[in-house]
Amino acid sequence: MFDLLPSRSGYVLVCGHRGHSIEGHENTRPALQRAAELGASLCEIDLRVTRDGRLVVFHDDILDNASTGTGLIRQMDHAEIAQLRTRNRNGVPVEGQPIERFEHVLDYCRDLGLALIVEIKDKFEGTAYLEQVVRLVEQANMSERVLISSFDYVVLRDVKLLAPCIRTMGINYHRLVEPAAAARSAMMDVMNTDYPQFAPDIGEGLHAAGISVSHYVPPPSHFALRRSYGFDYLDLLESHMRAGLIDMLVCDDVAWIVEFIKGCGLVPARLDFAEQIARSAGETGVAIESSADALFEVGDRHPIARTAVVSDMRK
Repeated sequence: MFDLLPSRSGYVLVCGHRGHSIEGHENTRPALQRAAELGASLCEIDLRVTRDGRLVVFHDDILDNASTGTGLIRQMDHAEIAQLRTRNRNGVPVEGQPIERFEHVLDYCRDLGLALIVEIKDKFEGTAYLEQVVRLVEQANMSERVLISSFDYVVLRDVKLLAPCIRTMGINYHRLVEPAAAARSAMMDVMNTDYPQFAPDIGEGLHAAGISVSHYVPPPSHFALRRSYGFDYLDLLESHMRAGLIDMLVCDDVAWIVEFIKGCGLVPARLDFAEQIARSAGETGVAIESSADALFEVGDRHPIARTAVVSDMRK
């Protein structure tokens, strides 16, 4: 399993929000591949369930905003969804992609070398939905590469009860009074606080409890006008990063957030799974570090396949 507390060693995990979505694609293979090429350690994707019980990778509950279809996903069979193509929700011209089944995206990201944050979007009763999620993750041999995330902390608790080995991330829009207590109540491994609610006491309290700290950051265009008025959140964020308060940054623009991390004097985690690194090392003759479960490329010494996960991040 990869280290969820890389800030202890001066590293930061980079997560592409729906992939590298700033260029138009989201929750599709081009978005995921581009994120990997630009240096993402993980990508966040979203799950929806069809009327006949198939899990597909799509953000909205309706098709209207980001596909060639209309209607609620849960009211359509997968065969109908499979005929549609994605489109950009903001009118950016992109080549439409299939709305893919979850298991196919798991296989694709496993082969690409990406870890995944899988957000549960639907509301449901019972455990059948989560049992299907866990089964597909395990069948893809991705249990050590996947985090299950949700705004619903009951869901995260139930995931842990079903599959203690799968790690989870709570998403939070608020500044909680006791973030560590909330995280422990759901047995989560990571808590993500969305912009602009992050504060030093959140990072300090979570780290003291051994819980990883993630922060969603909007793309740079969001900050431009505010900067012109004399307020630069990125200066504040840089101080948090340099203080080691954040383990992972989530952003639509992977290229920009990688450069931001470097500008903070930190290292975007360059990660890969043992078998991929061993193969690449054999081809290039480059020496790399090892640990019990995986091997880790430090910094940017050489291009090893693509980024993914690590069991121990030591210099």
